[in-house]
Amino acid sequence: MPSLVWDVAAPIITFNALNAFGVPTLYALVAGGVFPLTSIIRGWRKTGQIEPLGIIVVTFLAIGTTASLISGSVFFALVKDSMLTATFGLICLGSLAFGRPLTFVLIRQMVAGHDPVENARWNALYDIPSFRRTQRLIAVVWGIAYVVEAGARVGLALVVAPAVVVNVSPFIAFGVSIVLALWTRSVMVASRNRRLSEISPPPA
Repeated sequence: MPSLVWDVAAPIITFNALNAFGVPTLYALVAGGVFPLTSIIRGWRKTGQIEPLGIIVVTFLAIGTTASLISGSVFFALVKDSMLTATFGLICLGSLAFGRPLTFVLIRQMVAGHDPVENARWNALYDIPSFRRTQRLIAVVWGIAYVVEAGARVGLALVVAPAVVVNVSPFIAFGVSIVLALWTRSVMVASRNRRLSEISPPPA
């Protein structure tokens, strides 16, 4: 819930409030984009570390915001987050060619954190063929889903007013992430149950 309020609702409220006071659309968009960055900073202050995904997000936010201000393009400011999403999806797909996919690394970080024992256990799990297939499937689904989502949001920015994009696009992104998280959990649970059934002794 805090993430929903801070990363989704706060940018929308900020944009609409600034727009109502006559602030140009471009500057209102840039101001609303500050909140995801502050979420990353709060996470860094809490854990003392910035995860790889956070570094990617900060880099793209900085590049996208700078390019938007230099170009003066409202459209670019609207789609910069979609470009980040598409890049993340492509990285997920591309990581399949380099050993363990990015999604495996991210899920391991969420589950094992910085516990060396848990990290070692997860690394060992990847040597199990069924677990490895599940992780690669997750990377494919995440990659395709995020690229398609980004394309849909760019398409939206091409056909509707900026205010509509600002009010609708974050919910599309958040909704896709929630669906993917729920699907990933169900796939992981099913994979674990299959592994347990494979190693359980047959009934007497």
